[in-house]
Amino acid sequence: MAQPTLSRQIQTLEQALKVSLFERANRAVKLTASGRIFLPEAKRILGLAESAANLARRAWRGEYGTIRLGFTATAAYSLLPPILGRAAIDLPELRISLKEGTTTAQKAALLADELDVAILRPSAGRGLFSERLVHQERYVAAVHVDDPRARKDTLTPQDFHQQPFIMYSADGAGYSHGLLTALFNREHVVPIFSHYLDQNASILAFVAAGMGAALLPHSMTLLSCENVVFKDVTVVPQEPLELYMVWRPTNANPAMPAFLALCESLFQTPLAA
Repeated sequence: MAQPTLSRQIQTLEQALKVSLFERANRAVKLTASGRIFLPEAKRILGLAESAANLARRAWRGEYGTIRLGFTATAAYSLLPPILGRAAIDLPELRISLKEGTTTAQKAALLADELDVAILRPSAGRGLFSERLVHQERYVAAVHVDDPRARKDTLTPQDFHQQPFIMYSADGAGYSHGLLTALFNREHVVPIFSHYLDQNASILAFVAAGMGAALLPHSMTLLSCENVVFKDVTVVPQEPLELYMVWRPTNANPAMPAFLALCESLFQTPLAA
């Protein structure tokens, strides 16, 4: 910058601040007391401006920001660990805000723009969202350690006929309730439904208390629960339990494409925004 231009800009700055920043004498120029205080603060402000610009650029590329991710309890065991682990490596400045909830609650949160992405069970009204299948698993039986069925290698649906059974509720866990109801009807099995519950962990606790057996997602075997034994169940045909990743197609969060691409690399399903 030419000297006259620089001098005019300094004078303009001093007029705006209403202070003298430089002492000028005998062709020597040095900072005044005000100038010495102003200089480091000015450098800090310039640094913050550059930092803000960098953050804005990273946010635009989806490398910085927040993803509000909802999930079911089952997803916490099967899907969240790989997602969070990979995100910490590939997108270290992306914050993932987690919220557990039932499929019904997550759908409502998506529609209210309280979540960006949800991992949930198939349900009615899914046509409102973009979605991709990300996980399938089978049922296993959970029985009390003192139950005679705990000594069998494998069980069949007939092993639950006229036996105490802890069932999913139709309101809070409609997907699993419907699958098991269809299975029992197809196999002509009539369990004695002792309790209706929404959450897998609660059902498992009731099994541990000796209140009945249950059919739970295989991922629940990752939990260590005293007095509970897991057994494979022979079912033909085997209808898998499914989990979907779901989001609103109108979601404008700039972090979404990078997050969906990360999930695509993990689960090998196309997750186009």
